[in-house]
Amino acid sequence: MYYELYIDVFFLENFMMDALLLMLTGRMIRCQAGKGRIFFGAALGAFLTCAAVLIPVPYLLIRLILFYGGINLLMLKVCFQTGWDRTLLFAWIFLYVSGFLLGGALGMVRPYTGNLGLFFFLAFFFYLILSKIWDLLEARLQTEEYRCRVILRVKEKKLETEALIDSGNRLREPGSGCPVHIIGRKAARVLWQDVPLRSLHYISYHSVGKEGGVMPLLEADRMEIHKKKGNKTQDIIIERPVVAVCDEEKVTEEYDMILNLNI
Repeated sequence: MYYELYIDVFFLENFMMDALLLMLTGRMIRCQAGKGRIFFGAALGAFLTCAAVLIPVPYLLIRLILFYGGINLLMLKVCFQTGWDRTLLFAWIFLYVSGFLLGGALGMVRPYTGNLGLFFFLAFFFYLILSKIWDLLEARLQTEEYRCRVILRVKEKKLETEALIDSGNRLREPGSGCPVHIIGRKAARVLWQDVPLRSLHYISYHSVGKEGGVMPLLEADRMEIHKKKGNKTQDIIIERPVVAVCDEEKVTEEYDMILNLNI
């Protein structure tokens, strides 16, 4: 029993798959490379794979090391220009994670794709889907990382709520330069209803979809921030924090408060 191998088709298929896997791996390790380095790394990986297939190697173990170790490590190092360190190890692991996901998706449709062009199209289509899924998963993990519990105190009143530390909130009070945190009108009513307002003035802001807005600034007595960090809880106490009240009842659908990144 023997197989006919068309080396040009074999090279092209490996080049395309290597390029997609390198782009997906770059997203996963947050080390995006330029298109030139991605295509060069993919071409190098495809060429070495073809060479390993054509050149007879006497021992199976050596072939396995070449296919699953040396070639892929060299391809990753050329593409992402990393050292022989933890970054390269993570890239190597995520390359196989990407290969498992993309290969599994293509494995379902491969029997029905006799046309190589259709196979390439579907490979790119599944790459786009996996990239979007990864972006959504990464965004969700980042949201969990910046989620915290906040207790705001004004006189005898207290508000406990979920808050989000937002990298987009860099507002500062014009006079003192103190970081400004944002709450919704519903939360503001809980704390400041029937309470004499202290230091009421306004701050201008810009956001997506709205330009030239202003928000009233209020000063609370105390803010306690409790943020989980691994298995521990990090506590931050801020005396007399400055809070801006937005036009909406809640700052977002999920959060009553957005904290300034500079806390």
